[in-house]
Amino acid sequence: MDITDRYKFEENGSEISFMPNYSCLHTLTGWLALGVIAFPVIIYCFMDKISGDQFKIVMGLWIIYMLYFLFDLLFRIPVKYIFDKSEKCIYRKLLVSKKLMNFDEMTYFINDERGGYYYSIGKKRNQFVKSYRISNYFSGSKASTRREDEYIREILRPVLIAVGIP
Repeated sequence: MDITDRYKFEENGSEISFMPNYSCLHTLTGWLALGVIAFPVIIYCFMDKISGDQFKIVMGLWIIYMLYFLFDLLFRIPVKYIFDKSEKCIYRKLLVSKKLMNFDEMTYFINDERGGYYYSIGKKRNQFVKSYRISNYFSGSKASTRREDEYIREILRPVLIAVGIP
């Protein structure tokens, strides 16, 4: 899968759009399928062998597991950033579009977190107060460096050209 498919990158004459979390969709659906398969296994294996309270704890953990992945599937994966060249605005679309900032207010930077880093955008004045992640996590490995170079060349560079950042 190439980088434009992993980010669902689309560029037409008037806008650039991409989904930074789209590449996690296949992994997330796999974990959800595993959770669905685990439900009858939990009931078959644990219902008669452990006490009622322990069974409630196991089912509570399963419910938390499923809710976490459903939340990601419904509220993190479908986030789309739209860079509208005609209006010179940046939008974040989940269910409805929300204007984040104008092109002249935008800055981009690298955020270090938990042994990895990712690219973010934010307003110039309060970029560290409110920022938006626009890439996957990268690390220092060879494969990650190669993916980062692809990301910069195929996704970030067209966005920066559209916004007017050299």
